[in-house]
Amino acid sequence: MSTLSRTARTKAARELTSIFDSKLFKALCEPARVEIMRFLTVEGRSDVRTIAEHLPQDASVVSRHLAVLHGAGILRRCKEGRHVFFEVDGPKVVGRLEDIVARFRKIVPLCCPGNEG
Repeated sequence: MSTLSRTARTKAARELTSIFDSKLFKALCEPARVEIMRFLTVEGRSDVRTIAEHLPQDASVVSRHLAVLHGAGILRRCKEGRHVFFEVDGPKVVGRLEDIVARFRKIVPLCCPGNEG
């Protein structure tokens, strides 16, 4: 293996680690957060109390999960009076996933081209 090839593969490995270590993937690796996403997909915009009523966790735990999902750019948050409402930010999630695919597509030839034929 040439030095350039090894250098390129090392750079690709760093990029791959960066992709998989993103806030998006970290946020979605927790089953409770996936359940919150399922709930919001089915029910639409909801406040913390309503979401917590449908999950086994306390409202304070659900609130922390919602903060992680919001911080990862998966949910929109809107405060109205004393209530905070959340909903899936579909366009933003699609944009984030497209960015991940584009980044991964660039490194595939360097690290993991697959089988030809």
